[in-house]
Amino acid sequence: MTGSLHSCEALPQSTPRSLRQGQTSSMGLNHLWSGLIIEELIRCGVTTLCISPGSRSTPLVIAAAENKQARTVVHTDERGTAFYAMGYAKATGRPAALVCTSGTAVANYFPAVIEAGQSAIPLLILSSDRPVELRDTRSPQTINQVNIFGDYLRWHFDLPAPDTAISPSFLLTTIDQAVYRAVSRPAGPVQINCQFRDPLISNREKHGWDNYLSILDQWHKSGQSFTTYAKSRSIPSTEDTDRIGKMIEGCENGLLIVGQLSAGTNKKAIMDLASQLGWPLLADINSGIRFACSASGNAKGVVAHYDLYLRIEDFRKRFYPDLILHMGGMPVSKSLNQYIEESRGEYIVVNSHPFRQDPMFRVTQRVESDPGRFAQKLSERIQKTASGLTDIFCQAEEISSAVIRNSVMTQDKISEWAVSCVVLDSVAEDSGIYLGNSMPVREADAFAACSGKALAVGCNRGANGIDGTIASAIGFAAGLNRPTTLLAGDLAVLHDINSLGLINKIHVPLTIVVLNNDGGGIFSFLPVVKLTEHFETYFATPHGLRFKKAAELFGLPYENPSSMASFRKVYQRSIDSGTSSIIEVHTRRDKNLVEHEMIWKRVAEEIGRSPVLNG
Repeated sequence: MTGSLHSCEALPQSTPRSLRQGQTSSMGLNHLWSGLIIEELIRCGVTTLCISPGSRSTPLVIAAAENKQARTVVHTDERGTAFYAMGYAKATGRPAALVCTSGTAVANYFPAVIEAGQSAIPLLILSSDRPVELRDTRSPQTINQVNIFGDYLRWHFDLPAPDTAISPSFLLTTIDQAVYRAVSRPAGPVQINCQFRDPLISNREKHGWDNYLSILDQWHKSGQSFTTYAKSRSIPSTEDTDRIGKMIEGCENGLLIVGQLSAGTNKKAIMDLASQLGWPLLADINSGIRFACSASGNAKGVVAHYDLYLRIEDFRKRFYPDLILHMGGMPVSKSLNQYIEESRGEYIVVNSHPFRQDPMFRVTQRVESDPGRFAQKLSERIQKTASGLTDIFCQAEEISSAVIRNSVMTQDKISEWAVSCVVLDSVAEDSGIYLGNSMPVREADAFAACSGKALAVGCNRGANGIDGTIASAIGFAAGLNRPTTLLAGDLAVLHDINSLGLINKIHVPLTIVVLNNDGGGIFSFLPVVKLTEHFETYFATPHGLRFKKAAELFGLPYENPSSMASFRKVYQRSIDSGTSSIIEVHTRRDKNLVEHEMIWKRVAEEIGRSPVLNG
């Protein structure tokens, strides 16, 4: 009956004074139940509560405010609050709890719930609701909140309004189950819909709750959660590792691809496996492998710039793998995904969730396992092998790296790809980096080199949307408790601009680098750019806005460098200052496309001259 919950740290503590027997005579039942909910969440390791103001949630909010173990974050916009919680969980692997009032407040959580569901990120939603008798009566601020998030939830429970006919142990065990379901594989969002009747808070009730709470005597004394859930482990079977080990030993041109990894994944085990195999490791920017390989001594064979040379059709056709071992999420790179689609050998995917991960319809073997654990067990099974692709990819990597270095050194005009290079090269050791979708994550994926800086990388790649980017980055920084840089496009920043109000809620600096090309820059890379009559109005959507006034509104230092030399100085000054700031970089969408095409062309020309690749 006692103990810490699955994957949560034990948090021994005394029960809050308001919940102790003999101290509850003036407490209303709404207040009592809410206090039990918040206390049990904390005992389960959910100590961060993200709150948006509202009336129906009053009992939960007061209970959170009165619990000294709770860390509360208050933000007026539920959408931003939810993305903050999602970013926090992405960084820590532990859920935060969301608390909101009834009605459309709940619906504003939906984009973040989708992202968490798609990315297997734990999230706990406490949506306040009117009691069941007021549903479908046109009672104000009442909508159908029951299972409102549908299939994106891992679990849902419609909690009845507080009632002394219901045992308080029911309440505690419901919370325990909710947290367990949120953090169990596959992790994800869980909703508890909390009904409250009026009066929401009452000090007029003089009932004593001692008899009602007597069943919780042991819980009161233990300081731990009511129910203990044994931690489930995703351990690959011997049968799986033996079968895949035999495939690996029989291939000649093996390739290891690593996509986005969950917090806590053993990256070293994956790099050790690549080293033992003697295979090239194509490290997606979101894997974090690029920023761990040098520090772990496993830089050899880790390649980063594959997006540039896999664009070359002849390269893809000549140097194809007969087996791909893919660990983690889907890669960002379109050219890598095309390479996977065109391959005809075995394609093995290892990830810690059961969901179909196969948009190219190429997967021949699917293993549900933590990638780090699987890599470790596979390393124990196989002998050292080799791949005919290793020297090829390493040579192509050296050529691409030289082209990028030379281009950055000679580039003084401000450009998006060069800014991405400078940020990822200059960001401080052991920092966080959060990447906006559309162009920023693609720029970083194509141009960021390997290093040993041990950077924590975040990006909302579950649904690949631009919504909630600022809030996600702020939550990520809070979860890491490290200085963080957000690299985002102008539309993403505009879309979430009120989340700048969350910056003063955290105690670590966030540097926001805004790549402002006055619209949707990614559309210039798509075939729709040829529809000149409609392109600017309906796709590029220029807005003509600058972000200096937004920085002033939220009290943030602002810089607007006009050259790469000045950007380097401004960015270094920002990360050295220890304070949050906005750095706005103005670029042109058409120029950005031309610059990318020039680099692709240079890489293709240099690879065309290489004797290793053309022997």
